[in-house]
Amino acid sequence: MRTFALCLRDTHRCEELKGIESFVGADDTGSFAIRAGHAPLIAALGFGLARFKPEDAAWRYLALPGAVLNFADNRLELLTRRFYLYDDYRIAAAALREELETEERTLAETRASIRALEQHMLKRLWQMRREGIKL
Repeated sequence: MRTFALCLRDTHRCEELKGIESFVGADDTGSFAIRAGHAPLIAALGFGLARFKPEDAAWRYLALPGAVLNFADNRLELLTRRFYLYDDYRIAAAALREELETEERTLAETRASIRALEQHMLKRLWQMRREGIKL
């Protein structure tokens, strides 16, 4: 069977995997698969799991917080903030849930901080107007 190379890049590392038979990922339009010889493709993967099948091995799983996918010349590149490789789907799914929960907490904290800053700014603008300071 024909194979292709898979290059995984995040902000800290790069892993090159050779002998990949198939890759399955998903973007906003749905799931898709890539095999050796696929036409050039660029896609934005969403937050979730992707999987790939190395030659003569079981499926492996990638947990991603989103990624840019580029396939050309029998080489698949995934560019992401970070990625996690797993051999077991259940472990990958659990890690992804944990990552999502962490990101949701961080997002909630950021939103609360922005609201507090907005309130402080509005209060200060009101005080300045009351004191007759023109902007």
